Amino acid sequence: MKNIDKRKLIITLCTIVAIVAVGLGIFKMLQLVKEVEQVKDYNTESLRWAIIGAIGSWTGSVFGAIALVVSLVALWLPQRVKIAVGVSTGFILSQIPGIEKIDAYIITVKNTGMKPVTVTNVYLHFGSKKQGDIFVGMLNRESILQMYTPQFPKRLDRGESFDYYLLRERLDKALIPYEEKMSLDEPFSIRIDEVTRGTQYYKTKWTLRTFIGK
Repeated sequence: MKNIDKRKLIITLCTIVAIVAVGLGIFKMLQLVKEVEQVKDYNTESLRWAIIGAIGSWTGSVFGAIALVVSLVALWLPQRVKIAVGVSTGFILSQIPGIEKIDAYIITVKNTGMKPVTVTNVYLHFGSKKQGDIFVGMLNRESILQMYTPQFPKRLDRGESFDYYLLRERLDKALIPYEEKMSLDEPFSIRIDEVTRGTQYYKTKWTLRTFIGK
């Protein structure tokens, strides 16, 4: 059951419910037609109430189906993986002699859903999905920010978050070759690998120009 796509399952159930509701409506209407044909001595008032009764029964079936769908959606929504990702600039106060602060880019990953999530990796991405990703773990290797690098896999319960600090000077230099490959206005995204949803790209308002600064 865990391997079944819950979204496809709910769509399938909703489709079945809709078909059943329409089928019940048609069945009630056919019953009404048969009743009218069998009654030879009837007046307009009795026919009107018969139609109202049939419509009421059909409406009740439809509302029952809607209630079922709402219940299924309410059951499914808490199981959704919801992650918020942001990027900003900042600095870290340094304890290294001669260095007061360290300029850094800060990637924040937060679990905004009810279900716990497990992040396995973080990447940087520019342009379309056809372009390659930048593994941020390599950027911090043997740098003064390596001690601040999160250990993956990283579990986040509801409302929890973590910050990924990247050395600003090193990342800016690493992105200079990208100027020859793509436009400075290429959008910047953050790729998050998560156990349940797999790979997801989160767009930001930043572009390549934000990093290179031209």
